Amino acid sequence: MKKPKIILLLILLGAAILRIWGLDRVPPELFGDELDVGYHAYSLLKTGRDYYGQFLPTYIHSFSEWRAPLLMYVTTPFIFLFGLNEWGVRLPSAVFGVLTILLLYKIVKILFDKESVAVLSALILTVSPWHIQYSRAAFEVSLLLFLILLGTYFFLESFRKPALLLFSALTFALTFYTYSTANIFIPLFLIILVVLNKQVLRKVGLNYVLASGLVFLVLIIPILYSIFYGSAADRFNKFSIFSDESIISEINLKRSQGNVSIIELLFHNKPLYWGKKILTNYMTAFSPQFLFIDGDITFRHSIHEVGEFFWITLPFLIIGFYSLVKLKSKSSIFVLLWLAISPIPSSLTRDGTVHATRLILMLPVLVTIAAVGTEVFLQSNFKRRNFLVAFFIGVFLIEFALYTHRYLVHYPKESWRWWHYGYKEAMVYMKSQEGGFEKIVFNNTYEPALIRFLFWWRDPPQKFLNEFISDKEIENVIPGLNGFSLGQKYYFGTAKEAPGGVDEFVKKGMLYLVSQRDEVGGDWDWEKNPPGGIKVLKTIRNPYMEPIFYIVTSDRT
Repeated sequence: MKKPKIILLLILLGAAILRIWGLDRVPPELFGDELDVGYHAYSLLKTGRDYYGQFLPTYIHSFSEWRAPLLMYVTTPFIFLFGLNEWGVRLPSAVFGVLTILLLYKIVKILFDKESVAVLSALILTVSPWHIQYSRAAFEVSLLLFLILLGTYFFLESFRKPALLLFSALTFALTFYTYSTANIFIPLFLIILVVLNKQVLRKVGLNYVLASGLVFLVLIIPILYSIFYGSAADRFNKFSIFSDESIISEINLKRSQGNVSIIELLFHNKPLYWGKKILTNYMTAFSPQFLFIDGDITFRHSIHEVGEFFWITLPFLIIGFYSLVKLKSKSSIFVLLWLAISPIPSSLTRDGTVHATRLILMLPVLVTIAAVGTEVFLQSNFKRRNFLVAFFIGVFLIEFALYTHRYLVHYPKESWRWWHYGYKEAMVYMKSQEGGFEKIVFNNTYEPALIRFLFWWRDPPQKFLNEFISDKEIENVIPGLNGFSLGQKYYFGTAKEAPGGVDEFVKKGMLYLVSQRDEVGGDWDWEKNPPGGIKVLKTIRNPYMEPIFYIVTSDRT
């Protein structure tokens, strides 16, 4: 076996370790969207329907929103093999993460015909904080990135094997069922691919091109209605800057401060403000603050104190960008155009400035540019070259060590709230105690408790469909509780407004999950000093040993 292949295998092995080791512990717990993916997959496995009862849906109805369905479908076999747990839910993203590294290697090798650049791209993506973060949790974009690279690989390989163009069309069509950024990015990306390679496509053959186009159109037809008129359109409107009421309020405020109405209309109008917001979002995607200092401000998307890339990547990105601009080849133009369109979907959203999920389409192309820059640097001859190589390796090792220490040791503690830590322990314990109680009640204000109950209780989907009516709050669904029920035993809501509060609400034969934040407040620790009439069976604490939940019953006779 050739040396580069051995190096690639070692890189992929390292990538697998970084993405799979401790997957059930870091991040510290499955957060709501992950539980939603898992229970939808479980429902599809058991019934062929999502948990709202839609048969093999092309767009999935969740409790809080509508979601593209493909991640749920591909998670189904993992749930079958590993069960309804962290491994069943997160392992698909880890697997697709490793395969994405292999695909990037193959694509870069085709584009630049250099094994060294391809290996470097695989190595840089392997250790990328951005990619590791999204490969260790059930984010749709891990699957999306894999599909985009797979479609690109099939497209480039179709120049030698024309039949692969059909598989490319199939793969690109599936991206529309994965994550909403594909709806804007993929049409632009395909235009670039086709225009840059129109001469080669003629040699592939008109029959293959037309058949591939037909496959693509037929496969996206089921989701087109949702994209333009249905639930996907509603989701876009929810996040789009074009429906941002704050922009309209700002325009109205500015106009009211002026004296000449026609001037105010000229300088303060929606197209002008939209354009400014889009440009700001677009340019911020390339900011050092996002790429190299803090990353995404959302603690689930980034570990903070570390950017999406290590600082050591910056000089090689600069060298690589300059080299590609200077090269002016079809491959370099393709890479630069890919980079140019990547931030566009995120730029059209209200919070798209430093949103690592929506901006992840930049990741493989930035990695490629850094790999080109590293290759140029390593091939250059200048004084003290070996010293600089050793220096850069040393800086990388320090940065990587600091990152892994923070990710494995500090991040799980600091980010516990973002991952909804504590629910697993609470639900598993309550499940073990349910036989001794007539009514089981869950606080539903800290986070929506129903999906946590369904997942960790492993409630049969058909049973849920038969019992579930609505999750809309009903006043006094049982005396003193505002919320909703599932069957005649399980209730979700809050009793903090009940006469006498939670301690008066809890009756004999009732098990209640109490929220410290929403129903106790302050630093009153019920485990140490419970209110009269309350028996604390278990206290759930955060990593700093502060109480999050109490599982209580009544000690009244």
